Amino acid sequence: MSIDYHHQLELLNDILENQLDEHYGSHDEFHQLQSLIQSLTQNPDVPLELKQTLAAIEQYAYQHDQEGQHAISPSPELSQWIQAVQSTNQQLK
Repeated sequence: MSIDYHHQLELLNDILENQLDEHYGSHDEFHQLQSLIQSLTQNPDVPLELKQTLAAIEQYAYQHDQEGQHAISPSPELSQWIQAVQSTNQQLK
């Protein structure tokens, strides 16, 4: 059973907030981010500006996972991405 667009954004937001709060991301979290983003970018209902944000998040997840960097430095980008995801999700309600 697949989850809908709204729930995918909530999950994406939860993972990013968790990584921001804990300054850490697990291998599984990075893979889940990549999987969520691939699904969202294929959805025609996702706004183009969010797809650009998703591409940046996907690059972040890929780099951290490939380089084995699971400790995450606080990043203004991470906060901006969370805000963009939350804003889009609020528009859906």
